Amino acid sequence: MFNRIKKFFNEVKNLNSSLDNYKEDSIIQSLPTVAYVNRAKKLIEEKNYQLAREQLLKALDISKKDSLVYKYLGKICEYEYNFKDAVEYYNQSSQLNENDKEVWLRLGMCLLYSDKPKEAIESFEKADKVTPMNTDVYTGHGMALMKQKKYALAADKFNKAAQISKYNYTAILLSAVMESRLGEYTKAEEKLTFLTKVAPTESCFYEYSKIKLLRERYQEAEFYAQKAIEYNSKILPAYYVLGEVYSIEKNIERVEKIFSLAISQGLDCPELHIEWGNAYIRMLAFDKAEVQFNIALEKDAQIIQTKIALALLKSYKNDFSLLEELQERNGAEAYIQEAMGVKYFSEGKYKDAIEMFKKSLQIDKYQISNYYNIAKAYEKLNDNYKVCEYYDKLFEIYPQYVKGLVEYSKFLINISNFEEAKRKLEKALKVEADNVEALNLLFLCQYTLVNKNVCEYNIKEAISVAKKALDRGRFDYTPKLQELEKMLENIGNN
Repeated sequence: MFNRIKKFFNEVKNLNSSLDNYKEDSIIQSLPTVAYVNRAKKLIEEKNYQLAREQLLKALDISKKDSLVYKYLGKICEYEYNFKDAVEYYNQSSQLNENDKEVWLRLGMCLLYSDKPKEAIESFEKADKVTPMNTDVYTGHGMALMKQKKYALAADKFNKAAQISKYNYTAILLSAVMESRLGEYTKAEEKLTFLTKVAPTESCFYEYSKIKLLRERYQEAEFYAQKAIEYNSKILPAYYVLGEVYSIEKNIERVEKIFSLAISQGLDCPELHIEWGNAYIRMLAFDKAEVQFNIALEKDAQIIQTKIALALLKSYKNDFSLLEELQERNGAEAYIQEAMGVKYFSEGKYKDAIEMFKKSLQIDKYQISNYYNIAKAYEKLNDNYKVCEYYDKLFEIYPQYVKGLVEYSKFLINISNFEEAKRKLEKALKVEADNVEALNLLFLCQYTLVNKNVCEYNIKEAISVAKKALDRGRFDYTPKLQELEKMLENIGNN
């Protein structure tokens, strides 16, 4: 009997305590689930998601008709990046209360994160009906349109979001991104100039660097990409901008340094090696490029861009197997078109090759290997004027390209333009003093010019070049050297 009385007393005591807690937590005492929701809200603010979930699940035991319970369960899932379940909970909440603008907004964002832009747009449209002219709703709507690559429509939404709230810096930034994609660089730059002053972030500096790169303002592109990295050393795309700038400037040392720095920051990934390989291709360092693309392939064999690049690089080794595999579906790619040109060249179809090389250049003007290829094709067609035209275009962009200078000099020697060939070879040797082929050809040019105009100084210069070639283990013109030495001896005897 005593134990039953004691048990009853404790039950009454516990009930009174629960009622006291309920009165503290509950705003509307007629809704018993509200207390659990309020407790959960506090726990969510404290980032104690597990306990918050337990409170909300207790509320569901009481009633499955409270939209707030599902709303906060959705929030917990969203904060935990579990967007699939977040969508389910927000959907249930919206069915119970169609007038909660926040639920429609969060549902739209979670659908967007789940890569369902069409459904996200429907949610944002419903949010706009509940609460028109909401800056966050317009921003989310714009992001969904951006995902669908509807850049003009997205830009319009972002601009409206920024008009509603001048402090919505995300909308201003995304508007600038869309305008950049649409080629409206002046508008984009105006917004990014504003953001770099009032709300500087790594993102706005990076986007600014991209625009400067697109507008071929390379020093400014470098400056803003470096600023982005100063704000956040982990912003990998900024390293890509710098890699591209340095490769356009043909500075191989800086290219290697910036990509190595990215790896040291823990940013190693297949895409990094693809960008690195692309940079090497711009600098015509094909062997180094192949190493990078093979690393990317090892890390992820599914990235098609890696295979496309390797198809090009293999074509220069007369291996067209990968090209044949990729050409049907990827024929519009600059690398594939260049590779097709290489294949036509190998088959003696020089006019077809030239057409493909020119198409590749139209897609990507930094594919300067095509200028070299076109010059070689015109050389086969005996069109000397075009040969000179395309070599000159190549050297306007890459005046230090040693292989091109040597090949051009060979062509000039074949057409008996020894003076110009000599100038090209001297440029090549300033870049690569030990290039034995350039030394041999330079000697040949000097020997020929000496025979046209005998001069002691010129004879000594030619002999000096011959000795440099001999020191490097290869000299092809021993009889001509002996002839010059005898000529010099005769001058000394006179």
